[in-house]
Amino acid sequence: MSSERRYGFFRCFDCGAQWESSNVYCVQGTDSAYYAQDCKKCNTACNPYRVERLKCSICDQINCTCSREERAQRHTDPNKPHRSDLCHKCKSGNPCRN
Repeated sequence: MSSERRYGFFRCFDCGAQWESSNVYCVQGTDSAYYAQDCKKCNTACNPYRVERLKCSICDQINCTCSREERAQRHTDPNKPHRSDLCHKCKSGNPCRN
């Protein structure tokens, strides 16, 4: 099954924690999350309650026209590591990042 990367908003129904992630993978052509993420407070598997298409952090457009070099240089937060230990996509053996 093919998946598309999206931006998701999460809320844990067990402990109430909230977070956002740019590593949400949905069934291609839908907003249905294919992989869950674990809550970092209580380790409950959660699916996003809202999903959006990714926007470029340079031009703020969904279908961006920025060059490949510009896109490669952008970071939402370069000091925030991807929590592969909480990511069900990474745990499945198909990591989000190399």
